[in-house]
Amino acid sequence: MGLEEQITAAKVKKHKQLIKVVLGFIGISLLCALIVLYVSFAPLKDDEAELIASNSDTEIAQKSTSINPAPAIPDEQLRQTYIRALSNYENTLKPELNKIGLTKWDEARTQRLASLEDASLSKFSATDYAGAISSMEELTHLAQTMITDSQQEFEQALSKAQNAYDADQYNDARFQIATALMLDNTSIEAETLSNKIEQLPEILALLEQINTARVENKPNKELALIKELLKLAPERESAVKRKQILISRINNKNFKSYIAQSFQAIEQSNAGKAKQKISAAKKIFPNRQEIKDVELALQQLEKKQRLATHQQKAQIAMAADDWITAKQQLQLALKEQVDNKAMQASLAKATTIIALNNEFEQQIKKPYRLSNKQLASRMQAKINTASTLGSVSPSLDEKTKQLSQLIERMNTKIAVEIISDNQTNILVRGVGVVGQTSLKTIQLTPGNYTFEGKRKGYKSKLINVLIPYDKPTFSLSIYCDEPI
Repeated sequence: MGLEEQITAAKVKKHKQLIKVVLGFIGISLLCALIVLYVSFAPLKDDEAELIASNSDTEIAQKSTSINPAPAIPDEQLRQTYIRALSNYENTLKPELNKIGLTKWDEARTQRLASLEDASLSKFSATDYAGAISSMEELTHLAQTMITDSQQEFEQALSKAQNAYDADQYNDARFQIATALMLDNTSIEAETLSNKIEQLPEILALLEQINTARVENKPNKELALIKELLKLAPERESAVKRKQILISRINNKNFKSYIAQSFQAIEQSNAGKAKQKISAAKKIFPNRQEIKDVELALQQLEKKQRLATHQQKAQIAMAADDWITAKQQLQLALKEQVDNKAMQASLAKATTIIALNNEFEQQIKKPYRLSNKQLASRMQAKINTASTLGSVSPSLDEKTKQLSQLIERMNTKIAVEIISDNQTNILVRGVGVVGQTSLKTIQLTPGNYTFEGKRKGYKSKLINVLIPYDKPTFSLSIYCDEPI
């Protein structure tokens, strides 16, 4: 029953009591009136009358006093005091009591609590406000005592539950946390610990597996199990420390293994595998000296492999008469081993062959330039150089032969037949005079020439001709037949 309902019931009961008191008071008043009338008309002696009157007055005064006492504290003030005490109990103490499993915890005091609560309400309903206040004071004191006691026992039970949980004592921890929750069913801390305790069987099973893995010296398995454990109980400091120890141990072991595998791969000239193992080692300890040592060894291997690759490609190119590629590969090889005399000699040979090939090719494309004695002489000297390289370069040997033949042909005179009218004076500029003729054969080396014809009274003629090197004879006609 709520506070308002209790107060309403008490008001009704008080009203009924008031009606009874008023009716009793009226009855007593009528009785007193009858006594007064009787004494007034009865033939009594003066002394007896005085005694009766005196006794009657005293009795009436006593009855009047018993019916209408004058309280030291007004009822309404007492009533309000009780209501305030009851309100404090209902709003402050009772919610705290509701957190406790009272009957299970302390049945005797719980029954006493209920008895005092009923007594205070009953006295209030009977308008015994002083008695109701007294019961309420006792009720309040008992409630406060029970709340204080429960809080102390709650702290003790919670502490014991935590200690039992920390010691992996499942049954004791479960008992103590149940006690704590009985004493305060609203505690988030106790509820959280209760959830942890419920996970303890699974944790204990993991701990057993972890211990087995440790005894069997299986660090990877032990670490995996500890990680599972920390998902359930991340606050376990011993597991956290053991995890760090295992990680450090496994990392060191793996790091050393990766370094060893890297050196082994280098010895086997497997640079790709060595790089993979070095990369794996770097992920563990990127700044360790071992990384620098193995990387230096790898650099030397790669340098050696690059040198061998360039040398091999150069040899293949030279064998294929591809001296441009050979030169490129030799240059790259010398970057890896600058003081290699054999490669330096090969590079010089390749450079010479390329240069001779290019120059010979240009001269072959323009053979009539070889009619120049100085140029032909220079080319002959280079042909002599190239002849020593023909055995290693078929293309240069071919060009050397072509150029030699061209020089020879360009220096072999061709029979040039000149046909005229026997009246035109003919000369070859830069060579000499042919004179007047109707038919004459002269000898000229292949090349470009200018023939000039003159005749008095006629316009002169100039004829530019190319004496070919690849024909044994050449014929041309020249005469002046256009009058001035």
